[in-house]
Amino acid sequence: IYDEQTILSVAQDLIGSGLARAGYRIVWLDFGWASGARTSSGQLVLNPGQWPHGLAWLTGWLHAHGLLAGIYTDAGRSGCYGRGVGSYGHYQQDADQFAAWGFDAIKVDFCGAAQQGFTPRTLYTGFASAIRDNSSGRPMILNVCNFWTPGQLDGKRPTYANSSYGNALWAPQVAQSWRTDTDIGGTGRIVFANVLRNLDADGAHPRASGPGHWNDPDYLGPQLGMTSAEAQAQLTMWSIVAAPLIIGSDPRELSRATIRMLENRRVLAVDQDRLGVQGTEIAVDGTGQVWAKPLTGGRRAVALLNTGRRTIRIATTAMAIGIKRAGRYEVENAWNGRTSTVAGTISAQVAPDSALLYVVTP
Repeated sequence: IYDEQTILSVAQDLIGSGLARAGYRIVWLDFGWASGARTSSGQLVLNPGQWPHGLAWLTGWLHAHGLLAGIYTDAGRSGCYGRGVGSYGHYQQDADQFAAWGFDAIKVDFCGAAQQGFTPRTLYTGFASAIRDNSSGRPMILNVCNFWTPGQLDGKRPTYANSSYGNALWAPQVAQSWRTDTDIGGTGRIVFANVLRNLDADGAHPRASGPGHWNDPDYLGPQLGMTSAEAQAQLTMWSIVAAPLIIGSDPRELSRATIRMLENRRVLAVDQDRLGVQGTEIAVDGTGQVWAKPLTGGRRAVALLNTGRRTIRIATTAMAIGIKRAGRYEVENAWNGRTSTVAGTISAQVAPDSALLYVVTP
């Protein structure tokens, strides 16, 4: 259980560490901010011990310090297993309330909703309409958190179309981001195999992603079980696929080295490139993968990913990554800033469970 003081402490750490300045600006209240209790008129009831100053005061504090505020609800009658807050039957009322409180983003879960037999597209379309029509006229981001994989509920439900794999087929019309696979760390710990699993699912629908509408492979989890090389590989690959970058770790517990990794401006620039194109896998050779992403200015980002247990050499060419033909190319290592000039071949030794990231310019 967290409370106002927890959120203020996390926010102050984001500011003090430089993470907010690097772009990690939305402080998102996830499951646990509300019991789901309502008044006789249906208004959500806050626990005054948890939120002594109220949520409008909290979002005001965050805004005054250059941050944004996000909140959570479930599309069903409650959250998972009948616990927590659910907005079914109160979509407009809750959207109006979240806007009045000053929130900038809403994560709408589908945990309780799926257990209660609902269909995601119908419910999310309704919630998106409520957000658009909120009584404050406040713009708010909608994140579709339908994380279920086909058959995960009972062996038959959901179907592919109603699962996280199917979100990309309809969610771009109603939301700003949508999950593409199940939770990356359901126990609070992350194993690298789950990173690779979610990367593959996210890569299945690259054309669904674009400016303002993004595939979401789930959160970044440095220091939650992965090695530092694996955590860096996750950020590398999330940047190649233009994923929303959400820190699932407690920022107050991150080492200085981890914070420097998360703040790397060259890597973040690849993720946040204004062209907004999701990168794709262009070659696989054994445990070696090559991913490429078009960037503004005719450049290309290239990730060399090793999913195996031994160091291997991974190589590609300028022609393979689709860059404009030139006599020479500048290749910048996005992680350390070192540059080299090549005639057309990009290659490197890549350690196990690691990824290298380059920006290639004619």
